[in-house]
Amino acid sequence: MKNVKLFAVMVMLIATNVLAANNDPKPVGKTVVKQLSTILGTPAFKVTEDDILANVRFMVNLEGEIVVLTVKAENDIVEEYIKSRMNYKKVEGDTLKKGEEYVVDVRIVAK
Repeated sequence: MKNVKLFAVMVMLIATNVLAANNDPKPVGKTVVKQLSTILGTPAFKVTEDDILANVRFMVNLEGEIVVLTVKAENDIVEEYIKSRMNYKKVEGDTLKKGEEYVVDVRIVAK
């Protein structure tokens, strides 16, 4: 049950926090949100104290793959988890423009 709640929170945060790097909000379709949440999945590590926040800056290359530029989080395990899960994963559709940078805030909630 905790994993389902964590997954739902991650989906909601991705849905509300995808912004272009130039602070010009771009509309993001449900398909992109679904893809990003599927790519991130549910982490295997436990969060027992405080919520963990991570700021992920990425772009989409010409092949339609996510290239993680930076991950800023208080926890190195979270940074490595996000990098390993998102980097060079394919994104279908043309909602995210190739060559543009995007920022996603991810919150992993302690339960």
